[in-house]
Amino acid sequence: MFRGHPKGLAVLFFSNMGERFGFYTMLSVFTYYLMENFGWTEGEATNVYGIFMGILYVLPVAGGLLAESLLGYGRTVLIGIIIMMAGYFVMAIPTDSVHMLWVALGIIAIGTGLFKGNIVVLVGNLYDRPEYGSLRDAAFNIYYMGINIGAFFAPYAASAAKNYFTGTMGMTVAEGYNAAFAVSAFGQIFSLLAFTAFSKHYKIADVRATAKKGADIAQSAISPRQERQRVVALLIVFAIVVFFWMAFQQNGAALSLFAKYYTELQGGPGRGMLFDLVALLSLVAVIGGLYFVLRGKTGTIRMAAGCVTVAAVVVAWLRYSSFPAVNTYDPELFQSFNPLFIVFLTPAVLAAFGWLKDRGKEPSSPGKIGIGMLVTAVAFALLLVASMGLPVAETLGGKPSPILVSPYWLISAYLTMTVAELFLSPMGLSFVSKVAPPRLKGLMQGLWLFAVGVGNYLAGFIGKFYETWELWQFFAMLAGAMLLSALAIAVMLKRLKAATA
Repeated sequence: MFRGHPKGLAVLFFSNMGERFGFYTMLSVFTYYLMENFGWTEGEATNVYGIFMGILYVLPVAGGLLAESLLGYGRTVLIGIIIMMAGYFVMAIPTDSVHMLWVALGIIAIGTGLFKGNIVVLVGNLYDRPEYGSLRDAAFNIYYMGINIGAFFAPYAASAAKNYFTGTMGMTVAEGYNAAFAVSAFGQIFSLLAFTAFSKHYKIADVRATAKKGADIAQSAISPRQERQRVVALLIVFAIVVFFWMAFQQNGAALSLFAKYYTELQGGPGRGMLFDLVALLSLVAVIGGLYFVLRGKTGTIRMAAGCVTVAAVVVAWLRYSSFPAVNTYDPELFQSFNPLFIVFLTPAVLAAFGWLKDRGKEPSSPGKIGIGMLVTAVAFALLLVASMGLPVAETLGGKPSPILVSPYWLISAYLTMTVAELFLSPMGLSFVSKVAPPRLKGLMQGLWLFAVGVGNYLAGFIGKFYETWELWQFFAMLAGAMLLSALAIAVMLKRLKAATA
């Protein structure tokens, strides 16, 4: 996977994977924790979720400026990891104090602001060298896969921690969620170790190591007019993608509530396999093993892959046989499907883009973003169909709906949304890395995250409509927003493509 890429990519891949594992462990139970610990309604919990997510992605603007003007990217990222770790440990303290909650969330947001945009700049800087320039899009897809490997394991870690401390240790459900937040802190420890132990491999991408040698040369590469054109193009993209993130971040808000109150949370052994970590990993091993059996370059590789495949089939069968006739699963486990699909689909998407590139038909980065918007509209159209005839959320009184839908509706929506995400999010990061003027890279990555933050805030803000509207109307609104966003990209496409020329 990393063959042909600079070694620094692997270091940043694993560091970011650990950080994202911690973040998504917390996020997978966050709205449930707010409702359980503070007795808040769905609307109140999703509103706080939106405010937190908005702040979380606004602060990278300041983090980018701080890195560029004072600390350098590497040092800023390091400080951010340490601060986030402290914030998760504060979240792990059982308390009913809302003030303590906001203190913990504030600490996490500050750490994220220092970390998130600047580690992306480090990745992009690795590919400023001519010998790696053509690998930039692929690098960001690989980097994005690391995010989602961490995110895949996160809901299982959160669920396991909660269930262990509420079941075995006899703690309350709210305290079980606190235990999940402690697991988040250990994700930051992994990130810290990866980032510091192998720092020599990304030093060349750190502004403090390269600015004095290369800044003057880089600045002279584009004219003031070109710089203005690039900044305007980026601002157009930022304004449009706000609406994608408004829709996509319903994953942690409306879709979490849809999973809990409107989706069947039990089923037979076959369905139980989809919500069991060991079973899923064995299925992943079967698919991966078969791939290398068919595509392995040497007989030894094919033989080893065959052994892995057979062993994984045995484990999967034993796991299937051990399930009872009826299995119950936690709603937070639905959030593992998006990262699982990311990991599976990233190689396929990379191969498809490579195939199109060889034939001169690969869409531009802005074109891919527009396609992502269209596919997202399809995902919410699926949920629109699934929710027809379901009762309004505020009428449920905190109890499951008397009418439940198959989990395959939600899983299908996650699959479709994942395809959209692969077209949009890593391509957006790559687009910013390519187009941002050299002296504004940190700021532009921060503004990309600012746009994500505005979208995240809007995701929570429109949560009140989820509570009071017919569900199909809510999902229709999101599908419509995606169609309009795709149209806006199409109208601006020529101008956006010119900025990358």
